[in-house]
Amino acid sequence: MDVIDRLYQKINEDPLTPKVLLVPTFAQGHQLVERICKRYGAIFNIEVQTLRNFLKSHTKLELYRRKISFLDEQQAMWVVRKLMKQIAEEQPNSYIKASMLKPGIVHQVHHAIKEIRSAGIHSDSLNSGQFTNVIKGEYIHRILTLYEAYLEGHSQTDLAGLSAYISPREQDDTIYLAHMPTKCAYGEQQMIEQITGNRLYYVSNDEPFYINNNFATNQFTMFHASGSLAEAREGLRRVLSEPKTLDRTEIILSDYEQYAPIMLAQSEALEIHCTFSNGLPMEFCAVGKALQGILNWITEGYPVSKLTELIRHGCLSFPDERWTRGEWIQLLENSGIGWSKERYMSALRPEQLDEADREQAAVLHTYMKDLFTRLPEGELWNPLDLLSWLAKFAQNYVPIFSEDDVYVQATLKDMKSRFNANWFEPMSKELAIRYVYELFNDIRIRISATPRPGAIHISSLQNGGWSGRERTWIVGMDERAWSLSSMQDPMLLDIERTNVSEHLQLAHTSAKKARSERESRLAQIRGEVWLSCASYDPGEQKTQGPAFEMLQVLRLAKGDPTLDFAALEHTLGEPYAVMDMMHGSEASVTLDGIDAWTQALRDSSGKRKDGQQTVLQYYATLAEGEQAKQFRSNEDLSVYDGWLHINPPSIPDEQVGDYSEYQVSVSQLEKYARCGMQYYFEYVLKLRPKNVAEYDPTRWLQASDKGTLMHDIFHKYLELVTDQGTQAPVHQREQLSEITEQVIADFASMIPYPNLHVFAKECAEIRRDIEVFNHSEKGNTDQPCFFELDLSTADGEPMMILLPNGIRIKLKGFVDRVDRIGPHQYRIIDYKTGNPSKYKDGEYFSGGTQLQHALYSIAVEQWLRESGIDAEARVMEAAYYFPTERGRGERVRRIQNRRDEMSFIIAQLLESRSKGIYIPTKDTRSCKWCDYQAVCGSHAEKMPFKRESSNNADLLSRLLEVENIG
Repeated sequence: MDVIDRLYQKINEDPLTPKVLLVPTFAQGHQLVERICKRYGAIFNIEVQTLRNFLKSHTKLELYRRKISFLDEQQAMWVVRKLMKQIAEEQPNSYIKASMLKPGIVHQVHHAIKEIRSAGIHSDSLNSGQFTNVIKGEYIHRILTLYEAYLEGHSQTDLAGLSAYISPREQDDTIYLAHMPTKCAYGEQQMIEQITGNRLYYVSNDEPFYINNNFATNQFTMFHASGSLAEAREGLRRVLSEPKTLDRTEIILSDYEQYAPIMLAQSEALEIHCTFSNGLPMEFCAVGKALQGILNWITEGYPVSKLTELIRHGCLSFPDERWTRGEWIQLLENSGIGWSKERYMSALRPEQLDEADREQAAVLHTYMKDLFTRLPEGELWNPLDLLSWLAKFAQNYVPIFSEDDVYVQATLKDMKSRFNANWFEPMSKELAIRYVYELFNDIRIRISATPRPGAIHISSLQNGGWSGRERTWIVGMDERAWSLSSMQDPMLLDIERTNVSEHLQLAHTSAKKARSERESRLAQIRGEVWLSCASYDPGEQKTQGPAFEMLQVLRLAKGDPTLDFAALEHTLGEPYAVMDMMHGSEASVTLDGIDAWTQALRDSSGKRKDGQQTVLQYYATLAEGEQAKQFRSNEDLSVYDGWLHINPPSIPDEQVGDYSEYQVSVSQLEKYARCGMQYYFEYVLKLRPKNVAEYDPTRWLQASDKGTLMHDIFHKYLELVTDQGTQAPVHQREQLSEITEQVIADFASMIPYPNLHVFAKECAEIRRDIEVFNHSEKGNTDQPCFFELDLSTADGEPMMILLPNGIRIKLKGFVDRVDRIGPHQYRIIDYKTGNPSKYKDGEYFSGGTQLQHALYSIAVEQWLRESGIDAEARVMEAAYYFPTERGRGERVRRIQNRRDEMSFIIAQLLESRSKGIYIPTKDTRSCKWCDYQAVCGSHAEKMPFKRESSNNADLLSRLLEVENIG
């Protein structure tokens, strides 16, 4: 007889008498009743009750009468923490100090108090001498005393305290059948016996599965796989290949938290319905993902990347639906926020953005202000306040996709209402977030404790085996998952437990009882039994052996107690892989594309075929990639090297050199000369690298931001001291300092600094740069007359520029500064904040990469004449000016006496571009800093032999000629 038979026998002794089946969980009770009915037919007059619900229901009336409220374990834990905080404040050198009140330590203390009370022990019978550490003993005694006083003073009780509220009941003939759990505490057992009296009957457990004769009659199958994913896939292949319906299968996961997500992913991909006895973490629904993601966002300092990730995955949605998810992401990434609350509020001000983005930015600014306003501030945060904020966030900004989302939202509200605000106090932000993470770990979705028709039931090693289904697959039977820890509780060591009470279970006793319960429960399994394990742990990158229990089953199945692990290894055979390599095509069930390709790429004997042509035939883009690889290895220039085979239209002789239909940007033309491939990606394909500011604790301003700041200071100061360029400068150091500090303050409001130290350091660098500028300007005898000069027509259109040799182009741009150096003579100046080393004397045009000085000189000269400012104006020279500490105030001058060459270079570049030539750079060093390196790879390194090949000479002649001009 097994436990099912014994239960039925007891029930059937007096079928008309009411009976209550007391079990650890409702799921176990209902499955036991179903198995009895399946084996013997209908039974009646039986009710299922869990042990704890039974105690609560029998004390509920008395609690109500005395106006006592019940504390669940989560609530009791926060009461204990409050008391631990109280002791730490009263006694700064106590056993557990305030700085030690982390979730793990608080849980251990709460668990110790719960065990002591569950053993029927009160503070008056506990003394510090019972502990190996007297200070610890005094601390535990103090906590227990305060806890008892708190419960009494606040008219509350916990589970152990229910014994005081059990009132005498009228005798009835109800029979109580108890299938006692392993972890039933002494105090709970005493209360149950007090309520039930002599009407309580204990149903004994079966003998362990490995010596159980009934269990030995099952049909056993064993296999192992190369990892947990491979193990899950192999088992599901077997499930789907069998004729039995899915709802005749139970899967018991040895390591539930490891395997449940794998089973979920595989079952959803295969559209197999599953129920999960322990549910799933809340992050497997949209609201859960959003809550975890927004907590990570707060923890990491509010980086934009975390926010855009939530939007991208649909876990965060702003109420205004005029803009798509992509547009919200683009605005956040392009805004330059990067991180920190302050940067959001400053960077999203409409005046900081382009006019096209201002309306959307204003709306987003409102949403972010709403989020930040309700978020706790300062260094000290209250976990309950943060929990309330998260509940509001989920309600206002997270879309609802499923019942799970609704459940998580409702659980958050319930959790918030169950907690007393007096239990919580301000703590460090990091600690408050850790406590909220702990609360989130208790929220589980998709809990289906009992099997459901039409679905595979997935249970854990701690509660599986009761379903009575015809097939049971035990997954993950490795030695780690099946071992039971007998590690002692540091708050209540075994020797201390012995000293305190005989009713406190010792660590090794608890482990022994847990093993006994598990072995007895698994003995109830009938039918097909599959046992599997993973022989390799990819996470730990190490092999792992099967559990000893798997060997015990093999011995039982074979009837040979002498079999060892070598025999087990032989039985298991070769491990299965993620790809189905071991089944014949006729015997295999194809799970997905991985299995389909595995079958397609092996012959009838199981050997792997050369499947390159099959793969290339199926995947056109891979075939194109292979073709590109071949073309790039050839000597001739091809489309894969940046030649688009464009034939420019024929041009009448009178229009040769007329490029007026194109607007020319000097920076773009220089970039084309530097690297045609980079130009092609950026300006032809319009691929834009993400310009997302990232948190750098060592830097405030990026190089481009600092350059803008310095330009702003120079511009404002020179306009002031020259009266808008109308008089010789009257330099005033105080005014320069005031302007510097004002511009720094403006930038600090737009771009918050990571910390005061970095801000002070960079401000000092800026002030030193300004000293260099001031010293250099005092020695300048020329007249600055134009600043940030806009090279455009009165209507704001690009200027038409006439170059030597009759070439006409449209040009638009800005010149940093124009100085008058003599009557009708001018110099243009381009501020640089970098190093002057690349502007060598012998590199006037530097292969077409330094054209700005020459082209802007002609444009400024023409603008001065056409605007009527100076009809005889001549720009004699241009200068790259380095007014910084790094640049030492140097000026690299370019005398404007090579305009014919400049015109020739521009014509050659434009002609080469019109033919669709966009080859990579010849300077492979520049690839290290290129935004498109991930796309281009090492292409530039393979180009020299093509540049030198006579086959490409005519095609590349113009571009190569420009590259050789210094």
